Amino acid sequence: MNALLRNVHENSEPLPAALPEATIELFREHAALPPWFDEVRVRRAGAWAQAHLPQITLALFCASLPSSYAAARGARVLAATGRMQGNDLDRRVNETAQFVLDVVTENAFGATGCALLSIRKVRLIHAAVRASLRAHSDEVPINQEDLLGTLFAFSVVVVHSLRRLGCAVSAEQAEDFYQLWRTAGMMLGIQEPLLPATFPEASELAIRIAQRQMGPSEHGRALFAALLARMRAHVPFAHAAPGHLVRYLVGDEVAAILGLACPSSFRDALSVMGLLPGLPRALRGAPPPWLIASLSRPLLEAIIATKLDGAAVNFAMPG
Repeated sequence: MNALLRNVHENSEPLPAALPEATIELFREHAALPPWFDEVRVRRAGAWAQAHLPQITLALFCASLPSSYAAARGARVLAATGRMQGNDLDRRVNETAQFVLDVVTENAFGATGCALLSIRKVRLIHAAVRASLRAHSDEVPINQEDLLGTLFAFSVVVVHSLRRLGCAVSAEQAEDFYQLWRTAGMMLGIQEPLLPATFPEASELAIRIAQRQMGPSEHGRALFAALLARMRAHVPFAHAAPGHLVRYLVGDEVAAILGLACPSSFRDALSVMGLLPGLPRALRGAPPPWLIASLSRPLLEAIIATKLDGAAVNFAMPG
């Protein structure tokens, strides 16, 4: 199946005839666009996302992924896949980032976009992980609550993080962006009665899920430590910045769950955030734009093929 799907990337490309019938049925019927899909709104959201790609990249690495690792049970599932260590972690994180980019491009759901194929491939990955892990546990991994939590990490958490980074995200822009991800969430298998209809409702449910799921765990701290080390390796010119930005975006409580040490000194924290005396007082809120751009570009470049040893991101199912 991985080999058959490896060279299928754009939404308009035909599915290989040799795919099992069950997979073709999943793609065509169970992972189809919902009836309420709004192409105009989703295209608008994609255009907005492209204009804010550096900030979204930073939010993904410094807020969305850390928040996901702070969910103790979800972190255990991620660790159990065996793909969250060493070079496999780098590839897994880059695959996640590539998936986000595939979904938030302006024409993501159009003929030349990649969202439909990427979403369906990820749904197959989820199915393979469930089948593998349920053989050793009575728990249901990647269940409806897990899917909702992940959906909110890529939508609600991103919007809130952009606002923390100083972006003026309007209510309409936030709603557009959520509706884009709401479409992806339903295609990934979230049951419609469980899927919030609006961004405010999603924000409220995200808080409730976080309260239920977040807690310290050995797996979560190990995953975050590995992610932080990779981020620091990509920005050696500002080694302390990723940790400070994570704390700034997720808050002290989640930072403590992840085992993120407090800044070595208040002066160090201020220097990373660009707040040392002599800089305009206007910078004493969100991090300055030059810091966001200088950190997000290396992280974004980590997704490209050279970082993956020349291989494209194929969202292959685990064996």
